[in-house]
Parts: sequence; C-alpha cells; structure tokens
Amino acid sequence: MADRPFRLSIIDYLNAAPLNHGFKHGLGWEHFHLKFHYPSVCADRLRSGEVDAGIVSSIEYLRIPGLRIVPGLCIASPRRVRSVVILSKVPPEQIRSLALDTSSRTSVVLGQLILRERYGVSPEISDMGPDLPAMLEAHDAALMIGDAAMRAPKQGLFVLDLAEEWHAWTGLPFVFALWLVREDAPQPPVPGGVASFFHKSLEIGMAQLPAIVEEARRTIGWTKLELEEYLTKNISYTLGEAERESLGLFFEKAVKHGFAPEMKPLRFL
Repeated sequence: MADRPFRLSIIDYLNAAPLNHGFKHGLGWEHFHLKFHYPSVCADRLRSGEVDAGIVSSIEYLRIPGLRIVPGLCIASPRRVRSVVILSKVPPEQIRSLALDTSSRTSVVLGQLILRERYGVSPEISDMGPDLPAMLEAHDAALMIGDAAMRAPKQGLFVLDLAEEWHAWTGLPFVFALWLVREDAPQPPVPGGVASFFHKSLEIGMAQLPAIVEEARRTIGWTKLELEEYLTKNISYTLGEAERESLGLFFEKAVKHGFAPEMKPLRFL
C-alpha cells in the first residue's frame, strides 16, 4: 500500500491537454494528488522531490538524477509544431541577440542548437517572460513556446518553427517533453503499477478532443479546424523508435554544446 498520494505535476498548455485530461477529470483520484505548474517549475519540483512525476522538458532527463520515463508516451512533433518558434526581425543568420521565454528548457536548448549548427550564429541571450513586443524591443529575435507562441502576431517577422527546422536537419520528429517519474515515487496498489494510468489518461483525452478544442478556441483564438490539426497532426503523443532515436541525437548535441552534463541511457518504468 502506498503510504502517501502520488504527487503529479500537470502543465496547462494545450499540447499537454490530452495527456492530462483523464487525471484532471478524476482518473485515479484516490491515488494521485495534482499540482499545476509551468514546464520549468515542474522540472524544479521534480528535482527537489516535491512531486513524484510530471510532463517535463526532455532535456531535464539528463539533468535530474534518478528518473524513469513512462514508456510509449511523450509530447513530440513529427514535422511542424507551430507552438515553438523563434520570431525574428532579421534573417536567422543575422540574429545577434535573442530573448528566451523562460517557461521551457528543451525549447531554449533546441533553439540555440539550431542557430549555432544550422545558421552559424551564437547570439547573446536574455531570459524574459513571454511578452513579444518587450522581447523584440530589446533583441533581434524572441523564442516563444506554448499558448503564448500560438497567440503571438507574426506579421512582418521571420518565423523559425523549431520542430520543422529539426526535421529538415535530421529527418526525425522532435521530442519536447516526457512523462518522467522519480525512482522513489510511491507505488499505488494497482495491477501493472502507475504506467497504465498515464496511458489511460491520454486515451480519455483523445476521446474528449472536441471538448479540449472548444475550450482552446476561447483562449487561443485559432479556428476549430486549426486546433484539431494542431492536436492530431502537429503534435504526436507516441514515443516510438524514431522518437527515441531523435532523443538520443538531441541529447548528444546538447551535451556537446554544454547544455547538459553527460549522456545517459533511456531508462523506462
């Protein structure tokens, strides 16, 4: 018997909504205690042991010791993501200063890898909140993620879609986030352990896609069709062979550029 609830960190971005949906609507309520965070805060809580699991920026797997990956699930983009972008006043190869949205950690690493390796520039970087006018007032370009990136006006700017850039560079999908679980997490007394709950939550979310889209329409302002396409074509939730290969390549490059301490093998629940 688990002697305490399993504390789960939930991110409230649209791309995570299907993964979270079951949990938010009572799945396993007797076992799970939900906490709501930005992705970067979610990672910090996981590191400190304040939560047992969360949907966490994939780069954090290399940075936080003692984690396991929930097999088969992730937040990935097969080609074009539309919610992780560099918006620039100048062509990419002329970017000298870049404001980074501090909400995510994988995206800021990916953005810098792409600029360094594909465009040959290492801009001065500053961390900022996701306010595009303020970011662009003081910098050539801004990296934005999530719902704020989806809402940002893009007219007159160069737009680098980071998943599209990665795909053009490597031929692979890009894995932005993983369900990561601490090794010392409690074990709810259920057949098959906790992993089945994560899969069930997504299953419930995909079955409730129209409701998720309807809610997003009110907050993000995209059309129903655009939102449906985003959640079914731009985002993928399957951690398959190509995604695992992509993670390995991304981790290698991140370590090479000093964004993570060292490589480690993918360990699953």
